[in-house]
Amino acid sequence: MVSDLAVRFPKTQRGAEDFVRFVMAQVSKAYATSDPSLIRPLVDVTTCPDCSRWVTATTEMGRKSQRYEGVFVDLQSIQALPLQGDAVGVITQVLVPAGKTVDSTGRTVRVRKASGPFRTDFFLQFRDHWVVVRGELVR
Repeated sequence: MVSDLAVRFPKTQRGAEDFVRFVMAQVSKAYATSDPSLIRPLVDVTTCPDCSRWVTATTEMGRKSQRYEGVFVDLQSIQALPLQGDAVGVITQVLVPAGKTVDSTGRTVRVRKASGPFRTDFFLQFRDHWVVVRGELVR
């Protein structure tokens, strides 16, 4: 059976770009709801340290009844490189808007200042569907 994600995000440059847009939206939702299950099927935490941090952080936030308020990341531009077999690199530019983490009563527990823009490169592999296997902040 073909994965729904494989149908929605085919093995093309455009499919890879749309997949990264989807991943960033899911990461934002995961932080807003403290739900790592929104991210886990989209990433390989064994090869992607950033992805592992997203899953760990949202798991911990859920354990502490916390959530993120605000836009987690603003994807400004995206460009997939030509596919190389089952792999592709996707170059993005992102802004990190100001926001805050709050507890279950709405009390602020951490403030995040705005930063960026940053170039972040994502490396994807097509398995049953695209999977983020590595992310890299380019400095």
